[in-house]
Amino acid sequence: MSSLRVFYARVTLSWGFIVRFFGVSAAQPSYPVPPPTTVVGAFAYSLSRVLGLNPAGAGIRWGDGRLVSDTMKPFLEATVLASAGLLSSGASAGVAVHQEINRIIASPYKSGGDVSNIREPKHIEDAIQRALPVQAVGGAYSPGLKLELLWAVDMNRLSKEFDISVERLDDAAKKAVHGVVRVGSKEGIVAIEKSIYIEKPDVAGTGGRIRTRLYVDHECVEEVLDPAYVIKLLIPDLRYRLKRYYVPARGGSNNIILALREDMPSPRFRITNECKAVGIPGLEGVIGVWPEKV
Repeated sequence: MSSLRVFYARVTLSWGFIVRFFGVSAAQPSYPVPPPTTVVGAFAYSLSRVLGLNPAGAGIRWGDGRLVSDTMKPFLEATVLASAGLLSSGASAGVAVHQEINRIIASPYKSGGDVSNIREPKHIEDAIQRALPVQAVGGAYSPGLKLELLWAVDMNRLSKEFDISVERLDDAAKKAVHGVVRVGSKEGIVAIEKSIYIEKPDVAGTGGRIRTRLYVDHECVEEVLDPAYVIKLLIPDLRYRLKRYYVPARGGSNNIILALREDMPSPRFRITNECKAVGIPGLEGVIGVWPEKV
C-alpha cells in the first residue's frame, strides 16, 4: 500500500493511565492496556492540533454505537493498524489495575441543620435526600513504565476525509509524531523517549514466525510459540467490538500485569497467511500485524 504511513512512539508514563470500559457511565473501570482506539487518539490528538482541527468536535456514531467526535471518526476510518506494548527498562515492573470501592457521601451542611445533631434520625433522613453517590473509578497504575505505540494509517483515505493534501498531511505528521502528550484521559501524561514517522514502510505478508512486543489480534495468530510470556486480554478493537488480543506480558494476578524487560527477547508468534505485518527499521521486536481484509 503506497499510501501507508506509520507513526511510532516510545513514551514513559508519569503515574499510569485511565481508559474507561466503553458503555459504562457511573462505574468506571479501566482497561489494563491502551486499546487500539486509544493508540489512534494519542497520535490523532497531536496531528489535529498541528493541522488546526478541533480535536473534540461534535459527537457522532461509530462502530458498535459508540459516540466519537466528528474529528476522530476520519482517523479511525483511515486506520489500518493500531497497537501497543508494555516495556520495563529495569527490574520487573508492570500495571496494577485498581478500582476504588463504591461509597455514598452525605454532606451534613446540605441538610440545613446543625452539625451537632448529625446523629439525630431527622437529620439523617433529610441528608439522604441530598446524598452524593460516588461510583467506583478505576485506573491502570504504572509509574515509570514505558509504552510503545504503533499506528499505521492510509494517508490517501485520510486526505479525502479531511480534504487536505497528502503532502500537507505528511508535513504535519513529521511534527505531530513528536507531540504525543497523553494516553487515555487527560491525566495520563507521558514523556516521549523516541518517536519515528515512516512515509514508505516495508509491508510484508506473514504466514510465518515473528517476534513482537506489541499486542496481536487473535485472528492473526496461528500459534503462540512462547506462551509463558504472553497473556490473553479482551479489549475493544477499532470499531469498539470486544476482541481477544495476545499481549506480550506476564500475568502477576487478576489485576497485575508484569511488563517484559527491554533486554528480554520478544515473544514469538506464528502468524496466519491472511495477515500482513509492518515493523520499525532498527527496532527489534516492534512489529504490528493486521488482517489483510482490512
